[in-house]
Amino acid sequence: SEKYAQVLMKVNYKLTLICPCYKKPQRTLRAIESVLNQDLNGWEALFVGDGCESFEKMMDEGVFSRFSEQALKSGNEMYFMNLAQHTGFWGYEARNIGIDLARGKYIVFLDNDDVLMPNHFRNYLSAIENTENDMVYFDSFIEPTNSVRNSDLRYGSIGHSEIIVKTERLKGYKQKPEYGHDWGMIEYLVRSKARIEKSNSKPTYVIKAIGGENANRERLAESIID
Repeated sequence: SEKYAQVLMKVNYKLTLICPCYKKPQRTLRAIESVLNQDLNGWEALFVGDGCESFEKMMDEGVFSRFSEQALKSGNEMYFMNLAQHTGFWGYEARNIGIDLARGKYIVFLDNDDVLMPNHFRNYLSAIENTENDMVYFDSFIEPTNSVRNSDLRYGSIGHSEIIVKTERLKGYKQKPEYGHDWGMIEYLVRSKARIEKSNSKPTYVIKAIGGENANRERLAESIID
């Protein structure tokens, strides 16, 4: 992370979005567009390739440059970096790098399979700003099944996508190379007596694909949207 920190100026943002990327370049582009379409400015977004050849190719070909320029015009910053080696385990190291580099007051996460609704940043921020909470968690929307994933503070019922966290509470924390490292981070916050609350707002995080590593998301979709 020291290597990448050299390119980041000391600027304070409302929030930092961290998105690990591995393969699926068209989905990554779709995720990027959903970030740029946010109706709130004052953020930074870190897209971190997990030793991904297609991500490196897009960096080399300047594909991402126009996105960075578009973000800057609205007072935001969007960075793209690729780890030297593929670390696996669902992007744990890419998220660790992002947390190390984060300059926003709060951190949110995005998987490159998924997209954000235009009011996502505003929704998550409004639930935690002007409160004493260290973390707020939300439900998410599963598009393939037209259903809501009802998040809860237990293993398998919540993930990176459903939380916003005070950056200072995550600095120095390292996610481990294991399945369920998202819960490991949340459990760490619970055990460290972080102030945590659930928001009852409508979901603004959209899960676009299920199956594979996301198979548990389908099983946890308990509430059908009319």
